[in-house]
Amino acid sequence: MDAGASGDAVVQGTSSDAAVSRESAARLGYIDDPYIRHFVKRPQRRAPLINRGTHSRFDGVQRILRQFVAQVNSPSDSDCRRGQIVNLGAGMDTSYFLLKRLDMLPRRFFEVDFAEITARKAATICRTPQLKMLLPDDIKVAAGGAELHSAGYSLIAGDLREFATQVAPRLVELGFDVAEPTLFLSECVLIYLEPRHSDKVLDWITANVRYAGILTYEQILPDNRFGRMMIENLRARGLELRGLHAYPTLQSTSQRFLDRGWHSAVAVDLATYHEELVSEAERARLARIEFLDEWEEFRLLAQHYAFTFAFTKQSPVFDAMSIERA
Repeated sequence: MDAGASGDAVVQGTSSDAAVSRESAARLGYIDDPYIRHFVKRPQRRAPLINRGTHSRFDGVQRILRQFVAQVNSPSDSDCRRGQIVNLGAGMDTSYFLLKRLDMLPRRFFEVDFAEITARKAATICRTPQLKMLLPDDIKVAAGGAELHSAGYSLIAGDLREFATQVAPRLVELGFDVAEPTLFLSECVLIYLEPRHSDKVLDWITANVRYAGILTYEQILPDNRFGRMMIENLRARGLELRGLHAYPTLQSTSQRFLDRGWHSAVAVDLATYHEELVSEAERARLARIEFLDEWEEFRLLAQHYAFTFAFTKQSPVFDAMSIERA
């Protein structure tokens, strides 16, 4: 295995790490996700500060997803669905199933990841009745088992480094409509790409999608003591945050969108999100699940992760959305 392939395999392993953390939080009652357990073979109980961080990450992502679907769907006609969600580097994320359970799906939902990841995910979905029953009736297995295709949900194998030439054409082939309001989701994905590759993803969205929004969740602050330790710990596992130094702060993570002419971009770190945007009642509920005595450590860790929500132009859909509003 060459160095590039080896590096890709290590990055692909982060999807399993994220799934284990999410399953731990779900099993203990931090989050409501009955589907993630199907994607985790060896459950582990994460430390309280990790569970608390997983809760805030999950809460922020679901907040934006639900806001989007609420805006694009007609409240009086469940058959009148609009909009698209594209999950970049989806890993074992269960958001499609969570939205389906709530009858809150947009017209189309796409997930994109390396073929090795999508093949594993497709196999798990197809052999698990609780997941398979939530798929559209017209679902078809494709690409030798690495993809799932339907009018409403598609799981696509692709390398985001080749987004414009490989991934985007596949999206369009499978029904992606550049004229539809579209929300892109990227959780700890773009930051693993060289900036020249992640910037091309954003450039394609800017140039081609009429009304687009994106929610990213990524590491920040590489230059302080904790940030340097974070980088070294990841490097010891063979992981490089290739985009971190290009966009190292809250300001720079939002400015990368504004510099492309996007209408709005707001970034908030996970510590602020937890303290100001998770309700007092919810934080009290979490405290009853597990006692967290590492508050300073949690806050320090959470300050090094951030949500950024941005959208390209004014529209009724995205104007009504905010990471800072329930």
